[in-house]
Amino acid sequence: MLGRCLLGLFVLISIQCTNQQPSLSNKPVLKINENVMSAKEFANKLAMRLRELDSLAAKDPNVNSRVKDEIVNSFIVRSLMIDWALKNKISVSDSEVETETTRIRALYPDDLAFRRMLAEESTSFADWQANLKLNLLEKKVSAEINKNVTNPTEEEIKVYYNENKESFRKKERVFVQQIVLKDQARAEYIKGELKKQPFDVLAKKYSIAPESVNGGVVGWIEKDTVDFFSPIFKWPLNQVGDIITSPFGVHVIKITKKEPERVPTLEEEKPKIKRRIIELKEKSAYVSWIDKELRSSSVFKDIELISSLKIETRGSQNEKR
Repeated sequence: MLGRCLLGLFVLISIQCTNQQPSLSNKPVLKINENVMSAKEFANKLAMRLRELDSLAAKDPNVNSRVKDEIVNSFIVRSLMIDWALKNKISVSDSEVETETTRIRALYPDDLAFRRMLAEESTSFADWQANLKLNLLEKKVSAEINKNVTNPTEEEIKVYYNENKESFRKKERVFVQQIVLKDQARAEYIKGELKKQPFDVLAKKYSIAPESVNGGVVGWIEKDTVDFFSPIFKWPLNQVGDIITSPFGVHVIKITKKEPERVPTLEEEKPKIKRRIIELKEKSAYVSWIDKELRSSSVFKDIELISSLKIETRGSQNEKR
């Protein structure tokens, strides 16, 4: 919250020497075929992106450089996408835009909340909807680029599994059920009560942890992921071990299942591998598409002018005057 408030100071983007050369703000900094972005448009996008950062990061030259590169790359890709869609007669109808607009607006509690979002983004409804149309077009272009991506064969899945087997390795894990209490005395009392009543009943009645409603079932915990749970990996099944203290309270814990460290079988990992191979194929198709379109496109970048765009506080602007 503080970071966003502080960034109110940094929404002003200036171009060095703009006072001497006002026309620089309208000068193109990017031109991809017939798609043009002016210095002013670039500066506005930079301001919007930097608003999401805290004040120190917004003034960091390295961060500024990275964000500028992202804006450049995004404009290049979107321009290529627009031109390619036009050549291939891919478009988005007004009814499609309206349908998506209705779907998104329904996610907000009321129209005021939606309008507040637009205000926070410093955008008009028309500009927001124009960007929405481009997003829908991007999805259609992406689908067209990937239409020839095929599902991996059994052999491809097997090869991927064998080459990446170690990456699938799972740590030792235990299935935990717990009762969390405020102090040691209550924990000792509960341990005694467990001789008379079921664990889940006592968890629902006494535990202060969120999982109390489920009878204290936490679920699977991998070894070395929670420091204060390290001792429980040595405990026998279905027995309550020593009381453990953590920043969250005092824990009475029972281990109901155990699994040793292991490498899952090919069959277990097959759905995950299949998704991963498809992702890699789609990424390859996308990279090939970008490369092909860039080779046949005219690309202009005014690197010097982009570099001259800089952040200034309102205070520093007043000092110059």
